Amino acid sequence: MSKVLYLSYEYLPQHLKACFLYMGVFPHDYEIHPSKLINLWCAEGYFEPRGTEALEDLAMIYLEDLVSRSVVLVRQQSSIGRIKTCKLHSVFRHLCIQEASKDKFFHVLDGYANQGIESQRRFCTHNNVLFGIKDVYNSMASISKARSLLCTSPHHQYPVPMCLDFSLLRVLDALTIRFYGFPNEVVELVKLRYLAFTYNGKLPASICKLQNLQYLIVHQYLSIISSGAHRWYLPMEIWNMQELRYLEVMGSDMPEPSYGTDYLWNLSTLLGISPRSCTEEVLRRIPNLKKLGTRIELPLDVVEPLCCFDHLTYLYHLESFKCSIVNPSPRLQVLGHTLPIPNFPSGLRKLTLSGLGFPWDYMSSIACLPNLEVLKLRCYAFRGPEWEFSEEGFRKLRFLLIEDTDLEYWRVDFTHFPCLQRLFIHHCYKLKQIPWGIGGIGALEMVEIVDGSPSLVASANQMQHIWGDIFGLQVCVKYSSEDDHKTKS
Repeated sequence: MSKVLYLSYEYLPQHLKACFLYMGVFPHDYEIHPSKLINLWCAEGYFEPRGTEALEDLAMIYLEDLVSRSVVLVRQQSSIGRIKTCKLHSVFRHLCIQEASKDKFFHVLDGYANQGIESQRRFCTHNNVLFGIKDVYNSMASISKARSLLCTSPHHQYPVPMCLDFSLLRVLDALTIRFYGFPNEVVELVKLRYLAFTYNGKLPASICKLQNLQYLIVHQYLSIISSGAHRWYLPMEIWNMQELRYLEVMGSDMPEPSYGTDYLWNLSTLLGISPRSCTEEVLRRIPNLKKLGTRIELPLDVVEPLCCFDHLTYLYHLESFKCSIVNPSPRLQVLGHTLPIPNFPSGLRKLTLSGLGFPWDYMSSIACLPNLEVLKLRCYAFRGPEWEFSEEGFRKLRFLLIEDTDLEYWRVDFTHFPCLQRLFIHHCYKLKQIPWGIGGIGALEMVEIVDGSPSLVASANQMQHIWGDIFGLQVCVKYSSEDDHKTKS
């Protein structure tokens, strides 16, 4: 069996071997998110630009190639059938670690056998506590050629001592380690391309020393947001970090640029900001942004920030937008009926809204988006007892999620969602039934209901009974209070 597995590895094209071996840094049975894996691959320098094709798109092609060769398993699929999480089969992981050790591709740190690691360039640990062991710390301090350090263990709530005296380090993934104070030694690692850690404070201006940084990810540890929560602004020097491709600093906002401020031409993903970062001056300076995620943490002051969404139209390349209200208040849900809906760019392909409380009449502005494929409406994104759709729209929509709403009557027909493949209705306790015309959508593959009313479930079952044999429609009914669920196919 091992010989057969080895041949599967040996026959991989050279450009896929490094990508495959890299997956061994994750623990056994670890579900890997493609976005993180791809960002790490890119930071390691595994890909060369090909014309106008983005590195992340090329990396996804490589991952899909590994899946097609059955050396990587897909654990979960996204709403439109792409890879959501993946993993290595245990036997392939064993082969991966074996080959990585032979080629000195990476070394797994443990508390017992870390001799002879001076020549290693890539390290990972599956237990952050090991950094507190004196022998491990001393072993790390003796390394001069380290290029990557990855902490892939579960989150550790207490600080642990880390040796970061690696002048050649390019990748530091310490997201599962909590820092009580900013690790100032990090800004001396001027070759860093990827930096991820957990820290609840404000980033210093010295972060701009990392001029090669492409991926900056800073999470907060168990941050509890209140109506009086304070958000930091990132230092003005962030505009000088021209190599940034991915920026996710939870609890921080982009500073308002001054006259003559540089553009962040390479920045394609910006997550964790509030709407006050969505000013015309800010968005004009990140013209190639493809993915934007915002959080509104001050519900009582939401009226003015939402007006900033008018400037989203400056993001001509935006494909994915997410806006969530943290702890939405009843007052906000009333205000939603008086607020204008944002002007979304026409190129938008994925839209997620949560807690905004818009009236269903506003849905016509979303329905006309010509490229929208995924729409997720969570936690009273829209409010009101009735959604009646009379105009054509949603020409390319493939996935629709309606979750936690007071909707009672939904009136549409099959002409409104001609490409819809999956319809998920979760925790909509007042919804009476699924519109009859939905069942006539030839592309529809699945309807999933979680905690629906008896009449809603009955309408879904009737739809499956009539349309199942014709279109192969599958209806899945689940109850979150029960372990069992019922699936009809």
